[in-house]
This record gives sequence, structure tokens and C-alpha cells, in this order.
Amino acid sequence: MEVQVKSSERVKIHGEVFTARREVEAMLDLVKDEAERIDSRFLEPACGDGNFLVAILERKLKTVEDKYKGKQADFEVQLLSAVSSIYGIDLLKDNVEIAIERMRQIALESYKKALKMDCPLEFVEIIDLILSKNIVEGNSLEGIDQILFTQWTLVGYNIKAEEYSFAQMSEQSSLRELPLFAALENEKEEEIFIPKPIKTYPLVHYKKLREVFL
Repeated sequence: MEVQVKSSERVKIHGEVFTARREVEAMLDLVKDEAERIDSRFLEPACGDGNFLVAILERKLKTVEDKYKGKQADFEVQLLSAVSSIYGIDLLKDNVEIAIERMRQIALESYKKALKMDCPLEFVEIIDLILSKNIVEGNSLEGIDQILFTQWTLVGYNIKAEEYSFAQMSEQSSLRELPLFAALENEKEEEIFIPKPIKTYPLVHYKKLREVFL
């Protein structure tokens, strides 16, 4: 049985009520193509313990499995692309920790299913790094200056990371106009607000991604 309320106290203090899986899937069906596209970016500003994040990741990884099953390097880099495209914020630390662990387990299960082997520790650590940057504790209404997000850009088998504050992104009224969540295909680039990153990391092979954050 799904738990939608952890306690009456949390509901009273934080207004915390989790969306049921049936509703999550129904809402994602409305954007089915985007939810299944490996690199489409999603942000849940009140993610709870990850119901939406998990469902999106499952859909993306199904695409990765279908396309890259048995091809280790291709599968690994596309798995990272899927994981790194999902962002979440929650006010409560325990929710963030649970959401990260749920997504981690889904990624590891997908790896084993597609490649018929356990995920190597070195690759697990890369997944953990990305999740720690993408799923964060914070107040998406009042604490936006303190919330940082990392944009991960895949270039072949290489990845470039750039950091932006949530405050930068919130300067525009629509997430579609922001660097992490911009749909540029049918828009003129000069009409879209693109802030400068707070920090840019060098382009590196995906297996060496952790090294640039040490």
C-alpha cells in the first residue's frame, strides 16, 4: 500500500502529501515523449521522497536499455545522461536522502539488467556524485540563492559540468527559458535569457568525471 502521508505533524507543518504512483504515471503520460527521451531535463521543486523523479528515471532507463543493452560504454554514458537530466529540491533532508537512494537503486538495477553484471564501484561513485548535485535540500520558494544546480552536457563520451544558482534560473518566469530546462529547437537563441555559469568544469571522459570535483 502506498504511503501518501508520513505523519499528521509533517502535513500540518510542511503540508507534505505525496502524489500516488497512479497519478504520477497519468501525469507523465501527458508528456510521454519527453519523459522517455534520455536527455530531456526535468525539475521537481518539491520532490518529496522522489515519486516523480523515480518514475521519470524508470522511463528514461527503459529507453537506454532498449537502445544500448549489451554495449557497456554506450550504456554507461547514456545512463549517466538519463540520471543527470533529473533534478529535485525538497525542504526536508530525509526526503532528499530517500529520493537519492531510490534513484541510485533503480540505476544499479538497470545496469545489471542491461549488461548482465554488477555495476563497478567506480561507476557507482559517478552516479552518486551526479545524484548529490541534482537532488538537493532547500527551500525552492525562499532559499533560492543557496541552491546550486549542475548542468551536465554530454559530448560523445565526454561530459562538461557547469554550475548555476536556482536564483539565476528564477530570474525568468518560465523554466523553458532557463539554461537547464530550455527548449531551444524552435526558438531564437538571442531571445532566451542565458546567465553565465557560476563555475565551469573542464570537459572530461565520463569515467573521470569525479576527478574534476576532487
